Amino acid sequence: MGFSLTGLFVAISLLAPNLLMIIFPPINMPTELADAGVIFTVLERVGQVACVVLLVILKNNFSNRSIDIWFISAAFCIVAYYSLWVRYVVAGRDFSTLFSFMSIPIPMAILPIIAFALLSMWGKSIWLGLASTIFAVGHIANSWYTYNLIK
Repeated sequence: MGFSLTGLFVAISLLAPNLLMIIFPPINMPTELADAGVIFTVLERVGQVACVVLLVILKNNFSNRSIDIWFISAAFCIVAYYSLWVRYVVAGRDFSTLFSFMSIPIPMAILPIIAFALLSMWGKSIWLGLASTIFAVGHIANSWYTYNLIK
């Protein structure tokens, strides 16, 4: 255990695009949005915080790791996630672009989850794998619920 600069960089790279929602707020957002329920929201937040904290504090798992297929796959997910954020801004910030891409529902929810799961494999961290699973349950449920509301 200890502070991992690599883990911090990866965590920031996954969270930073979300700042675009503040800088470039969505348009055409439904007035009555809800989540899938308090249980899923709690799971989503707990999983999200746990993923970030674990990346930052598991120095032995994430510092001085060599680049392998797990890291390259996670990096690919992060790049794809960034490209969807660019698409959101370029497409005029329409709320619906956050929830679908080429008939694929909720890609912006799934890509960070897959990235966290791949990073757990890269860092050989069962704890990050568990945290990403908890995050996945909440985040997918809430995103799917919103997707169905706007569909």
